[in-house]
Amino acid sequence: MKNSMIEVKNKLIEWIENLDDLDIISELVELKNKSNQPLLVEESQAEYAIADDFDERFAKSYSLKDSRKQSKEKVREWWGK
Repeated sequence: MKNSMIEVKNKLIEWIENLDDLDIISELVELKNKSNQPLLVEESQAEYAIADDFDERFAKSYSLKDSRKQSKEKVREWWGK
C-alpha cells in the first residue's frame, strides 16, 4: 500500500514537471494553498513538549541523599560487594 502511494506521488510529480498549461498550474497552486495540512511540526511545539517532560521528571527526581544512596547501591551491585 505504501509503495503504491509513493508510485502515484512520483507519477504526479513527473506529470507536473512536464506540464506547460498555466491554467492547470494555477489551479494546482490554489488547491495546494487551500490544503490545511501542515507539512512540518513547528519547532516551538516540539521544544515545549520536551520542556514539559523534563519539568515533570525533575519534579519527581531523587533528593541528594536518595540519589547518593541509589548510586552506591548500583556500584556495589556492579562490583559484587
